[in-house]
Amino acid sequence: MSGFFSSDNKFFILMSKIFDMLVLSIVWLLLSISGLMLAGYFIGTGIVEVGSGLFFVLLLVSVFLTCLMGPASTAFYYTVVKVIRRERSYLFKEFFRSFKLNFKQGMLIALIYVIIAFVAAVDMMFLLESSGEGSKMSGIMLGAFFVLVIFTVFSIVYVFPVLSRFTVTIKNLIKWAFFMSIRHIGWTLLLAVMFLGCGVLMYFSFFYMPPLMVVLPGVYTLLASFPMEHIFKRYMPQEEESDEESGIDRWYNE
Repeated sequence: MSGFFSSDNKFFILMSKIFDMLVLSIVWLLLSISGLMLAGYFIGTGIVEVGSGLFFVLLLVSVFLTCLMGPASTAFYYTVVKVIRRERSYLFKEFFRSFKLNFKQGMLIALIYVIIAFVAAVDMMFLLESSGEGSKMSGIMLGAFFVLVIFTVFSIVYVFPVLSRFTVTIKNLIKWAFFMSIRHIGWTLLLAVMFLGCGVLMYFSFFYMPPLMVVLPGVYTLLASFPMEHIFKRYMPQEEESDEESGIDRWYNE
């Protein structure tokens, strides 16, 4: 009976990991979607007049909060791999360590994608309206727009996991993410489908099944980490010394 309640019991280890995943998902959600919810509430309800001073203040605040998605997503991936999968260190210690370490770059990268998303939304409305009038050029531009969106999704799937593992400039970070997405196109297509599917499910679960939102981010990150770590190992430098000789825990090479 004592073996059943032992800390080495596989059932309790599994339950502990599931609980940790849920906790991580909640922290990520609080940091990532608070800005989107704030903007949606004030703009959608019409409480704040569009174009007013308060509107722009709330817009800046919501953009800042939305950009927290960058360091939060980086820390989420890092913690899932190191703590949940590799069973190293402690949950909050590693999450907030990574969050703090990658805060500036994560925020700037997230801001870049927020701007791209805003421009894409405006262009989409314009192109759809123009293509409805039968313009051939508008149809060509719409096709080019979809290609651009696809490559943007490809890069965003990689960019925050890459940031969690490698120390590079923002320019090289985006370049590496795009390069990996093309070089490993088979895995990229799978990851992109998972990413978009998770996004769609989270959108509908917000309205119809909110508890599912707590489960989906962790499930996606955990499943995505398997092909992602397989890819990353190809870019890790080969160490001449073993972990025992160097005294360094290279958990990411396991």
